[in-house]
Amino acid sequence: MLKHLRNWLRNSRHVHVRQEAVASVRECVELIDRFLDGERRYPLEWDDFISWEHENLHIEKARKAIAETEPLFFSRDPAQQSQGIDILVRERNSLAKLAGLPNRGGPKRDDDAA
Repeated sequence: MLKHLRNWLRNSRHVHVRQEAVASVRECVELIDRFLDGERRYPLEWDDFISWEHENLHIEKARKAIAETEPLFFSRDPAQQSQGIDILVRERNSLAKLAGLPNRGGPKRDDDAA
């Protein structure tokens, strides 16, 4: 019964208990990469990052900037989706610099030179 309750709390659309917190700037970059690549560890991993404040000032600054742009990811307008991804990649690369990780390029677009 406890297992069922724990699973319900973790995956409920009505109640959500955070499963994992990002522990470092490096982990935050890795999480953003997983989000961009569509490879989350569990269904609400992104929500766990976006929904809870973080004590690390660098992570919190990025989290707030990304959270404000979240509606762009759900837009039906490809230009708005692209704008959201650009912002996400910019925040990711700012964090990557702090962690000594390489930058990530933005998505390839039809209008980019080949």
